Amino acid sequence: MTTILFVPGAWLTQLFYRPFLQALTGVGYDVRYAGYPSLDPKEPYGIDCQADTDAIGAILRPLVEDEGKDVLLFMHSYAGMPGAAAATGLAKSQRTQDGKAGGVVGLLFLGAFVVAEGSSCAGLMGGNLPPWILVDQPSANLNIADDSIANFAADVDSALAQSMVTELKPHATLPFNSPQPHPAWADEAFQGRLAFIVTTEDRAVPKEAQFGMMAATQKPWIVKEIASSHCGPFLNQIDETLRLIREIIGQFPQS
Repeated sequence: MTTILFVPGAWLTQLFYRPFLQALTGVGYDVRYAGYPSLDPKEPYGIDCQADTDAIGAILRPLVEDEGKDVLLFMHSYAGMPGAAAATGLAKSQRTQDGKAGGVVGLLFLGAFVVAEGSSCAGLMGGNLPPWILVDQPSANLNIADDSIANFAADVDSALAQSMVTELKPHATLPFNSPQPHPAWADEAFQGRLAFIVTTEDRAVPKEAQFGMMAATQKPWIVKEIASSHCGPFLNQIDETLRLIREIIGQFPQS
């Protein structure tokens, strides 16, 4: 069974994703979680996208290189940037050719950022973060999300959406402005192993932006759509999200 390494979006704690991760475990997947230092840091200075990449790699590499696991890297929102970079050099297709066990069988983005090397999250938006990201709050070099239910979970029952709000924490701002390290999706070794679940009712990362980021890569993608807000797949559409994940894994090359 494929190991799924889940990488969270900005502001969201592991506790928020717990019901979804438990559902993945319940249908038989070996589920791991990769946090990173830019979420709710005590000292945000100097934490950039590369620092987050290194932290994710410190969890991913032992799974592949030491345990020989086949890993699906599943990234939500901002995680698409450091997550994709952390997978560089770990494709199963290349490791199989080299006679090595395990590897990243595919990259799965959900409402996530797909950013070219050297660009940034803010760079995709003309150099400025959207106005609902409140910079220098609650203190310098941090940010929080304004009106989070409207932006992340407008289609979710208010009580369930409130469970998300309680798990939102400040995020370091530098990662959104720092350059994207080399992303694995740019490498030939991941040909046929790129997938995207488009959240079609997303206000935080509109579906047009999601399709635009994929198109800019000039790579073929396995694309699924879910009629959901940015966080709905982990709140009120867990079963549908699981179904799409199974479909995607089934479409990846088997060797």
